[in-house]
Amino acid sequence: MVTSKIPGEIGSTKYVYLTLYRLKTMSDKEKHEWFGSWRKIRRNLPKGMKIVTEASSAFGTEYTGFTVYEGPLEKFEELIDILEEHTSGFLEKSLTIIGTQGFSLPTADIQKIVDSRPID
Repeated sequence: MVTSKIPGEIGSTKYVYLTLYRLKTMSDKEKHEWFGSWRKIRRNLPKGMKIVTEASSAFGTEYTGFTVYEGPLEKFEELIDILEEHTSGFLEKSLTIIGTQGFSLPTADIQKIVDSRPID
């Protein structure tokens, strides 16, 4: 598991990112293109980021699937840029939830990302 150091007594916190997405209705050609885009995303993850779970269903939600990523917070914006580049024509909407495994949430770092991102 990759960790991101936090100053102070806590030591480190591990970050996970739950990205829910709703695919648009696609033709067979678009589906083929979508799977090609997904392969590009998987091959080009930022260093230190990994996919923990890929799910093609998100039962009980308005989303059609979700992916769970794990990695350092400082690589999250790089991940988002890759996702936007390869999914923009295929998604109706998405929602990302950032969580930590650890004792403390460095809210200042999270707030910087939230302030710079448009609302999903």
